[in-house]
Amino acid sequence: MAVVGIDLGTTNSLVSVWQDGNSVIIPNALGDRLTPSVVSVDEQGMVLVGKAAKDRLVTHPELTASQFKRLMGSAEKLNLGKRSYSAEELSALVLKQLKADAESYLGEPVDEAIISVPAYFNNNQRTATLNAARLAGLKVERLINEPTAASLAYGIQETEEERRFIVVDLGGGTLDVSILEKFEDLLEVHATSGDSFLGGEDFTFAMVGAVCEKLGRERQSLTREERAHLYRLCDEAKKALAEQHEVQLSASIGGAVQEICFTRDDFGNCCDALLQRIRDPIERAVRDSGMGRDDFDEVILVGGASRMPLVRNFVGRLFGRIPSTTIDPDLVVAMGAAIQAALKQRNQSLRDTVLTDVCPFSLGIETARDLNKGHQAGFYHVIIPRNTVVPVSRVDRFYTVSDNQDMVKLMVYQGEQRLVRHNIEIGELQVSVPRNKASEEAVDVRFTYDINGVLEVQAEVVSNGARSHLVIQNTTTELDEAELALLLKEMEKLKFHPREHSANIALLGEAERMWAEALGEERDYIEELIQLFEAAMDSQDVQRCDAVRDELEVRLGEIKDQRGHW
Repeated sequence: MAVVGIDLGTTNSLVSVWQDGNSVIIPNALGDRLTPSVVSVDEQGMVLVGKAAKDRLVTHPELTASQFKRLMGSAEKLNLGKRSYSAEELSALVLKQLKADAESYLGEPVDEAIISVPAYFNNNQRTATLNAARLAGLKVERLINEPTAASLAYGIQETEEERRFIVVDLGGGTLDVSILEKFEDLLEVHATSGDSFLGGEDFTFAMVGAVCEKLGRERQSLTREERAHLYRLCDEAKKALAEQHEVQLSASIGGAVQEICFTRDDFGNCCDALLQRIRDPIERAVRDSGMGRDDFDEVILVGGASRMPLVRNFVGRLFGRIPSTTIDPDLVVAMGAAIQAALKQRNQSLRDTVLTDVCPFSLGIETARDLNKGHQAGFYHVIIPRNTVVPVSRVDRFYTVSDNQDMVKLMVYQGEQRLVRHNIEIGELQVSVPRNKASEEAVDVRFTYDINGVLEVQAEVVSNGARSHLVIQNTTTELDEAELALLLKEMEKLKFHPREHSANIALLGEAERMWAEALGEERDYIEELIQLFEAAMDSQDVQRCDAVRDELEVRLGEIKDQRGHW
């Protein structure tokens, strides 16, 4: 049974498999390798995933969700029609679609996967990803950090000589920076950093703001549909500026079409603050690794957003060299995930490579300090600092703070802030101690963290040797069996459009989106085309439907050419 690799992205998701000595990106029902990470619900309550859902961001924004990867690990929910969905549930729907595509391609069931996550994902975010996989019917024993996956895809596991390299991964919604070293069959991560809320989507939003300024409109004054329309235009323009120095936008706002010229310089000016946000994690990772900018043999850029020339140029200036982008930035992480899946299966075509990793965040406990007004709690004591190579085991000794204290509560946190209230609580362990004077009883607290993200907390009372322990596997919010069964039951109620209808639904969605953007005679013409296509689908005549669909694709293509879009 095949184990697939999955890149669950903010903007697009991919599924891959190792076949005949290569990573193969599995196409979806439309023949595309990229599946938009978008979920929508139609008027009949049917769930749409991928391209069929993406076009509804313009026509039905209230029934469509995107960019929910940024909400992973949070309690926030999105309302789609009559039901609200968590980020885990929406991600599960995308994973379920990828699973179906893989099974269709391979001709066999797919029950296990390696899923990539941003290296800078915290425990809550990682566990939310595991929960999503469980809801989608996938067994996931290992999450692989996206920069590490990218490194595998670049063939680093086949390189004999020792090499040091930095991977800058700018995706749709997240930024990761990892510093790795290759020595024989060992691929070691020295440091990682990032920003879980910085990606290509932010560059699009920056352009939207600049375009609104050119239009003389406040973004808040636009309708929901106008904002969705303008976002799509800017997203297309952003991609076009990777190939040309200026673009013309035809924005339909307030019932009128306005033409706007937007240049690379305009784009760079509105995105300057975002570029500076890329600099900080890079400098932090380099500093934590103990290396300098000239110590790297290669600078690797991955992630779809790294296609932007301003990003490539910015990173190139930081290191004084041209970054490597020899593999498609959109595909490289998924390809690496497939390699990791093959390594897990001990595929004979791959030489075993040992992957080490680091703690992306510091791990520690809450402590109290003796201040002028007495003991004050809420301070963060780090036991395992960030970017410590794992597996690792460290111990610190702590003392009671009051007379006759009979209990020590160990509150376990993850983060980099001085006060615990600004960090993430991930566990709690209560330890009984003999009653005694303050500071007379001591507890040795040992943190052991392994490569799979499992943290074991052991506490030993020094005076009597009594031991307590707590195992935190990725987080404390992992779904229990009862919760899982309940959510699975809810998801079974959802109705999905058959894969064979996806092409029709996606094309109809595109036509409706273009209708929403059109005015006058062009809108009337698109309306006629939509009616002809709907009649063909209602006839249930497959040949007629295929013929009309092909004709509709041609006509919509002609309209795009006439509009002068890129």
